[in-house]
Amino acid sequence: MKTGWRGGVMAGVLAALLGAGQAGAVAAEPFGIEVRFLGAPLEAAPRSAVNEAARRVSALIASPFEPVRVDVPAGECDRGLPALRGRLTRLVVFVRVNRLDDDLYATGMPCDLHDGSFLPIYGVVDLNSAGLSDLPRTDVLDTMIHEFLHVLGVGTLWERDARVSVSGEQDDRVFLKRQGKTTLYVAPRAVAAFRALGGRGAGIPLDPDLGHWAGGAVCSEVLSGSSGAYTGRLNPVSPLTLGALEDLGYRVQAGRAAPFRLPVGACPVQADPPAVPAGGFASCAAARAAGAALPLRRGQPGYRPGLDGDGDGLACER
Repeated sequence: MKTGWRGGVMAGVLAALLGAGQAGAVAAEPFGIEVRFLGAPLEAAPRSAVNEAARRVSALIASPFEPVRVDVPAGECDRGLPALRGRLTRLVVFVRVNRLDDDLYATGMPCDLHDGSFLPIYGVVDLNSAGLSDLPRTDVLDTMIHEFLHVLGVGTLWERDARVSVSGEQDDRVFLKRQGKTTLYVAPRAVAAFRALGGRGAGIPLDPDLGHWAGGAVCSEVLSGSSGAYTGRLNPVSPLTLGALEDLGYRVQAGRAAPFRLPVGACPVQADPPAVPAGGFASCAAARAAGAALPLRRGQPGYRPGLDGDGDGLACER
């Protein structure tokens, strides 16, 4: 499995976070993710992929981040995390590079939650150092988009026990419902998106870990439990995942949802990706000859800035 979720959120104590949840006390800031690297040093390519994933996920959110002053002791959320002090105007995410189980690329989770909104104040992503330097940049980018979405709460804040704010308040909204041997996601925005795509039933089927859409229902969607089977590409952030962000309380940029269709029958088997020369394709003609799907997006194999004349992140658009 490509990604994993270390479930559970460590609720902080009120004394450790000063000023959380005081709506109107200070002006809200535009939403952004501030990455703080820990652990083994990252090479340039994966480091840039992490930062680009943070920008891409931040761009999905239209609502501001509520500033908060924190005084969090070292290890409060997870062993090995440093102290976190001062006024935060962006979501802080510690990205640690260390050794994980062989079947994991990464894990991600939120830590303390704002009072009132129950949205994350900071979080952590662990990247598996084993084989990281051998991963294509696209796979690192795709993995980090997946994990940053977990830090925002998609898949990690769906169970009631996880939604406890810094002052000990509990959020009683219902996101999950058991139906026979299956657990369904039933919060309204994502379910509406599911039905608009042709989905049927009382909700969206989930994987057994309750933190991902069921792979058989959505195949390669970025938060699918089967997304790790689709490599060498950026898996789509669909209206389902944007709806789940809305259900958590974010306002989203709906136009940033990727084109997406629910599967009809079994999930397609990923074809072998085209061979990509080191440094990207020499020309758009070479990309077409190799069978690459155009346009090439920044972060995908074969993309290089020299093919992207207007710098919009899309190469070989015509």
